[in-house]
Amino acid sequence: MEITFIDAGCGDAIHIRFLGDDKNTHNILIDGGTEKGSVYPEGLRKALEDIVSRPDEFVDLWILSHIDDDHIGGILRLLKDNELLLKVNLSRTKFWFNYTIWDYDTGIRDNDRKSTSQGIALRDYLLKNSILNESITNDLGTIDLWGAKVTILSPDQKNVDELIEKWGQEERRLREREVSSKKSARKNDYDKPIEEFNISKEHKKHSKENASSIAFLLEYNGASILLTADSEPEAIIAGLKRLNSGKPVKLDYMQLPHHGSKFNIRNELLELVKCSNYIVCSDGFNNANLPNKETFVKVLSANPEQEIQFFITQKNPLTKSIFDVDKAHKINLNFPEDGQRNLSFRI
Repeated sequence: MEITFIDAGCGDAIHIRFLGDDKNTHNILIDGGTEKGSVYPEGLRKALEDIVSRPDEFVDLWILSHIDDDHIGGILRLLKDNELLLKVNLSRTKFWFNYTIWDYDTGIRDNDRKSTSQGIALRDYLLKNSILNESITNDLGTIDLWGAKVTILSPDQKNVDELIEKWGQEERRLREREVSSKKSARKNDYDKPIEEFNISKEHKKHSKENASSIAFLLEYNGASILLTADSEPEAIIAGLKRLNSGKPVKLDYMQLPHHGSKFNIRNELLELVKCSNYIVCSDGFNNANLPNKETFVKVLSANPEQEIQFFITQKNPLTKSIFDVDKAHKINLNFPEDGQRNLSFRI
């Protein structure tokens, strides 16, 4: 199995390709990144072109973790890319997508910040043109996908219900053409030395969109990876406890939630996994200044006896500088190779 994390800026776009127990090669996509700038043509579009260039291969399953712009924007861009859309043929693709149905004709979104309007456009297309599953929750437990095991950890039904309630409110608001406020940018924490972080401090912020994220444990041929999207840590903690009776779960790789945000990590979560390799889908250049260095420091603190490898999907002067003030520490930061726009792992 090859798992490719495509550089989607501060966003998620993941391609999983493997030989199933039915002797066929299967392709699973998770999200699609944003639709802005070169992210789509250099990221998701190239991955799709690669899939359809192979005889008898197509996108078997597309998991849309939640409705934020940096996760589904690229898929909306695909819906306008008529040439490629015809080749991809999404009628053969099964989608996992937590959505709701309202009777309002809201049209195309009127800004690039609010996620509900994108969810509406995507929902309407998929309902007409694809195989769409509603309500993907941890009640589904473990699902067999051609020999690969997927155990849904998040969301639970309560979080999906909260999203549906907010979706309805937002869809009514969009019909009246109100414009939402933009998030304010914060300063990053990269110039703060490791020793100055208070790792016992927990940061909490609730987002109904993030809480509805589909997060799951993927197991294949004895290896495992935890894919978290923007999930809130409480849901992942509860899922891991159910999965292994409160004992730590051994992982080959873990994606740090919400692009390495300090609001989506907990010390308890890190204690529930045994892992040496952590993946962050981010670029440093975003309104929330993600990834937060504090998240990396908490990972290091939770694993004092291990040599930790961090993998960041975009290499640039900012992401390379995260630990510049910590010369006395050996920090392993890994990036895509020069000329590449993705990170690939084999399990």
